[in-house]
Amino acid sequence: MSVNDEVARITKSPPLVSSPSLCRFLRYIVEETLAGRASGIKEQVLGLEVFDRGPDFNPRLDPIVRVQARNLRSRMAKYYEGPGQADPIRIELPKGTYIPVFHHVGPTAETASGATSQQGPDPEPTELTAAGAVTTPVSLSVMPVPPPRSPVSTRRQIRPRFLVASVILVVILAGITVLWISRTHAAPRLGNTTDAMAQDLVIRGRYVMDRQTEGALREAITSFEQAIARAPRLAGAYAGLADAYNMLAQFGYIAPGDGMEKARAAARKSLEIDSRLAEGHVSLAAIIEAYDWNWAGAEREYKRALQLSPGLETAHLWYGMFLRDQGRLKEAMPELRRAAELAPYSVMACVNLAYGLLAEGSYSAALEQAHRAVDLAPDLASAAVALVRASRAAHQTEESDAALDRVVRLASGNPHALSLAASELARLGRREESLKLKAELESLSAQRYVSPFDLGKVSLALGDGEHAMNHFEEAFRQRSSGLIFLRNANASCVRDTPRFLSLIDKMHFKG
Repeated sequence: MSVNDEVARITKSPPLVSSPSLCRFLRYIVEETLAGRASGIKEQVLGLEVFDRGPDFNPRLDPIVRVQARNLRSRMAKYYEGPGQADPIRIELPKGTYIPVFHHVGPTAETASGATSQQGPDPEPTELTAAGAVTTPVSLSVMPVPPPRSPVSTRRQIRPRFLVASVILVVILAGITVLWISRTHAAPRLGNTTDAMAQDLVIRGRYVMDRQTEGALREAITSFEQAIARAPRLAGAYAGLADAYNMLAQFGYIAPGDGMEKARAAARKSLEIDSRLAEGHVSLAAIIEAYDWNWAGAEREYKRALQLSPGLETAHLWYGMFLRDQGRLKEAMPELRRAAELAPYSVMACVNLAYGLLAEGSYSAALEQAHRAVDLAPDLASAAVALVRASRAAHQTEESDAALDRVVRLASGNPHALSLAASELARLGRREESLKLKAELESLSAQRYVSPFDLGKVSLALGDGEHAMNHFEEAFRQRSSGLIFLRNANASCVRDTPRFLSLIDKMHFKG
């Protein structure tokens, strides 16, 4: 069996068969390595040759290759844990490189041919040739080997190596010095933040909040409140609290007036403690955008956050979402890509980049991001909906239907998920199922808060313009953040009506 045969097996297996881009990625790096061109497998080249990025592709701004390499490692691990357990050849993509390594884990050529083995030591692992055939037992893996150096050339390199080592040492020491100085000077700004448990609670709150379910958001609020109780001057805890209340309101789990005013108070408190805290400016910007509908004011705060902390992933993410929802997709995509690069394990970053890529028409890349979001948060309905739309756009109908079934299973008792599921069912022509979930959503509204925007969205998807506008006008009175998306919604049944145009005008949208 050859390495190319193993590639064919992997790419036809369940973990990879649904991902044409990952299959292309694997074939490319294996073919280049077997052809002796491993040294040319670079991130820039992969972006151009495998992922169809243009000549202006910048790996620092677009993390597609790194994200897909992680996805490929994950899918290959699943393959070798399952259907590929007994494969005599294994292909590995070590972390930190895009050059594959090939392992022979089965019997040697002699044993495979049926010869009787003699007593003695176990056979050594075998090496694979470029063509993939088993040769004499030499080593476990195949990697490009540099040509041998003569003693003269080695002696000549001693002095340059010493100089390089000296430069590296100086750089390391300088870095340590800069880090020490920055931490020393930054400490007084944070006030009473020396409580390690409080810091850990903030980190935990941020992590849990990224899961975006109602339970996760309420758990995050508890973590932030506990952090504040331990360290009342910890500005980051107030910024986290603001974001959690904001998201509870935006996802329709609590009334906008309750959630957003609590969010505003927490955001202002964070900036009162530390006016240069970038997270606090992001929190305030999101409230100004989603509740005040003050687009210019929100953008100023987002830009201020990025000025204070250019590497803050939440600033890039929320600003990217703002630009996308304002119809400024070309400006939004670098921000969303940067957020995903800075926080590759953020569900929220993956979902929003997936939607941006869909709007851009990059369906294969959107599908990969949606897959990643579902892998990170299997129980999150919004991640599954992103997979529904991306797989449908990529003509993966069976996968889209399976993802939609997942959304429906997740929806019971969850108003936001019910709205998402009912809307998708209606959009795909499954009207009776959509009406059933709509009835469940309306019944749930008698027991707890349900956003009128979520109710209106379902009516709109079903083509019931009158009921949709009734709900949207109520959402406007409540200042529901969902109305941000109204301008870009598929609202053909109401788009030219005076009620809809009046609502859009009240939202202060331009154009």
